[in-house]
Amino acid sequence: MSLSKRDRKDRSVDGKSFPIDPIAEIKATLAIEVADALRREFGDGPLQVKRMARLMGVNPRTVKNWLQTDNGPNGAGLVVLMRHSKAVTDAVLMLADRHIERTAAKEAVLRRELRSMLRDLLDHLGPD
Repeated sequence: MSLSKRDRKDRSVDGKSFPIDPIAEIKATLAIEVADALRREFGDGPLQVKRMARLMGVNPRTVKNWLQTDNGPNGAGLVVLMRHSKAVTDAVLMLADRHIERTAAKEAVLRRELRSMLRDLLDHLGPD
């Protein structure tokens, strides 16, 4: 069976290298970054894997594949991960070169935590 001319456009000719596939490169990098972020935030033991699977509504085998970088999360899975993990959100924003948004997200979290601490302090002090 011979290849059509269109198929040959993707082949290396005369020692030239293949074109770089930016999507494949990002998928591999994303899988590594997500796995690192999940390990930092949750750990990677069997109990943590089950906890992450319940939290994110996926099969534990899916979480194991993420942690082993066999597969990265799909779009919907990534959004769910970002909802539950600050480390994953930070990693995705870093990969997207969204440094301003990354900083803004950190500031928003710090502001919320500060407000919560101030409320607790005021409740502790009681009325004047």
